[in-house]
Amino acid sequence: MKIMHVIESLGRGGAEQLLVTLLPAMQRQGHEVLVAVRTDRLALAETLEAAGVPVVQLPARHKWNLPAAALAISRLANQHGIELIHAHLYFPAQATALVKLLRLHSAATVVTFHNLAYANGANRGGLRLLLKRKLAAALCRTGFDRKLAVSEAVASHYRAALGLERIEVVHNPVDLEAIDSLQLHKVKKFTEAAHIVVPGRLVPEKGHTDLLSALALLRDQGQVFTVTVAGDGPLRETLRQQCCEAGLQEAVSFTGALQYEILLATVATADIVVIPSRFEGFGLAVVEAMALSRPVVVTAVGGLLDIVEDGVSGLMVPCRQPRELAAALQRLMASPALREALGCAGRKRVENAFALPDIAATMIGLYRETLAINQTRVPLGAGKR
Repeated sequence: MKIMHVIESLGRGGAEQLLVTLLPAMQRQGHEVLVAVRTDRLALAETLEAAGVPVVQLPARHKWNLPAAALAISRLANQHGIELIHAHLYFPAQATALVKLLRLHSAATVVTFHNLAYANGANRGGLRLLLKRKLAAALCRTGFDRKLAVSEAVASHYRAALGLERIEVVHNPVDLEAIDSLQLHKVKKFTEAAHIVVPGRLVPEKGHTDLLSALALLRDQGQVFTVTVAGDGPLRETLRQQCCEAGLQEAVSFTGALQYEILLATVATADIVVIPSRFEGFGLAVVEAMALSRPVVVTAVGGLLDIVEDGVSGLMVPCRQPRELAAALQRLMASPALREALGCAGRKRVENAFALPDIAATMIGLYRETLAINQTRVPLGAGKR
C-alpha cells in the first residue's frame, strides 16, 4: 500500500509520537509511507526520516485556506501514487475531507481523532470554537471513508460533538522492543524519600495544580518525597510560584523539555508515576510508564479509563480531588508490595493491549478493508489516481 499521513506539525505530542512509533513498523512490512506536514514545526522529522519515512512540508498557507491545502495534498498524493490519505488533528482533517468532497483525488480517506477538543473547559469556548465545530461536523461526516479514535472517550466525544455515527477505536501503540533496548526496565528500590515523576506538558488540562495541592497535604502529614516534573509549557512559572507558596520548592524540580529517551530514563527512576489530568484523549505517558513497570496513579478521565484497571494495573482517583490523590500516593508510599504488584501488572497490561505489532496489524487490516470498499465506488475525477 501507498499511504500518506497528513498532520499539523511534527512537534512533540501524542499524535506526532503515534506516527514516529507506527509508521516505521508499517514501512518495515513493505508499505510505502509518506508524511505531509502543514507547518514548519519539524522536531520529529529527523527521527522519521532516519527510519526511512519521507517527510514533506506542504506549501505555506493560512490555516483557514482549506481549499488551497486540499489542492496541495491532492497534488502530493498524485505525485507519489498514494492510495490512502490518513489525516490527524483539526486543519489537516478538514483539508483532507475536502480532497474527498471536491473529488480532487481518488484515494481513500481516513481520520484519527486524538483529543476532547469540544469538551467543556478543554479549549477556550466562544464563537471561534463553535464555528470550528460546525465546519468539522459538515466536512467529516462525508469526507472520510473511515473514522478512528484513540480511545473510547474520544470516540464518544466526537460522535456527540460532530453528530458522527461510526467511529472505531484503535489505541496508540508503544514499541516495547525499543523501550527495552534502552535497558531502563529495572526493579526500583524505594528509599525513605519517595521519588514521584510527573511526565507531561505544563498546561491546565494536565492537572499539575491539583497534584501540587495533594503534595502540600502529604508534606503536612509528614511524608517525605521528591518530585520531578518532566516537561515544559506555558504554566511553568505559575507552577513554580505555586510550589514556593506551598513551601514545596525544595522538593519539586522542573526539567523543562526533554528528548524522548531522556524522558523515559527519567520516568524509569520513579517510585511512583502520576498523571493528574483533567482532560486526556489517550495518555501515552501512562502506557510508557507501565511499560517500564512503574506503578501509576491517574485520574479517572478520558482515555486513561481505557488504559488503567483500577487496583490492578494502577490506581485511579477522581479528577480535581487533591485529597483523594494524596491518599492514593500515601497508600503506595506505605506498601512496597503494592508498588511492585501494580508495576508488574501494568507491564503485562501494555503487552496485551498496546504492543506495537498488534496495533500495526490492526491498522493495516483497516487500511486494506477501507481500500477495498473505496475501490468498489464510482471512480472520481478523470486523470486523478
